[in-house]
Amino acid sequence: MRQFFWLFTSFLFLSSCTQYDKSELDNLNGDVRVIGHAGSGFTSWWPFNAMPGNSMASLKEALKNGADGLEVDVHMTSDGNFILYHDNKLESKTHLRGCPSAYPIDSLKGQAYKLDFPFSLFGEHELLALDDLILYLKSLDEFPELHLDLRNHSECEDEDWDKKWELELINRLKEKLIEWDIPEEKVILISYSRAMLNKGSRINMKARLSFEIVGEVESGIIWAKKHGIKIITIKPKLLTKELSKRLHQEGFEVITFGAKSKSGSKQLLELNPDVIQSNNVPALLSLLGRD
Repeated sequence: MRQFFWLFTSFLFLSSCTQYDKSELDNLNGDVRVIGHAGSGFTSWWPFNAMPGNSMASLKEALKNGADGLEVDVHMTSDGNFILYHDNKLESKTHLRGCPSAYPIDSLKGQAYKLDFPFSLFGEHELLALDDLILYLKSLDEFPELHLDLRNHSECEDEDWDKKWELELINRLKEKLIEWDIPEEKVILISYSRAMLNKGSRINMKARLSFEIVGEVESGIIWAKKHGIKIITIKPKLLTKELSKRLHQEGFEVITFGAKSKSGSKQLLELNPDVIQSNNVPALLSLLGRD
């Protein structure tokens, strides 16, 4: 009987650790938009996920599970198109070598992801062109919120090349946004590059802009305010309740990301962001009472 009591008590304790009272949320509108981080996150053992991030299957799964939108990692190709891929080097997840910027789009889209055992047993997945994702999203009843994490840095080139490339990227992306004809409020462009966001704000990008703070927080906030950026993206390690409160008071919307588990998702919610790019959409939705 005593063993049963302790087991039952332990169960109640663990359950309480993964419950969340939404009324405690202190952000801009009392709710959190749930965005699939690279779709359904990245391949993992627990929770088990055999779908590589940014693959069509992963992105569709996030929407099927109820995500309000998607976050994808975007590289510009050598011919001015856009491929979805997380890393800087292709050899980390494909059988190609080098950087996405060195290849035309037709050499990248359709390339198979390199999956380790046991993920390889659950089907093949291919690199996806941003054009193809947009085409799919426009076929839905409602276009979901779309976050484009702009990958402007190339490990295959030098700093001077990067500076030139990122401005070419933002100009080309403006052309594509006009071509796609997506409502401006549906797209958020995310980058840590101040030069690229500054250029984007000056040329009317037909999308909202978010500055990702990856280093010193205070200088990042000052820069964003000065340049009229209204959305801050920030990793959980740099975010606190107090910082969220300050950012909200100064008129910023706050995006954070990560968390594969329900307990990790709860910790993100307790930071009071407005948007979470989640690696486990069902767990986060469950905490918000939307399962």
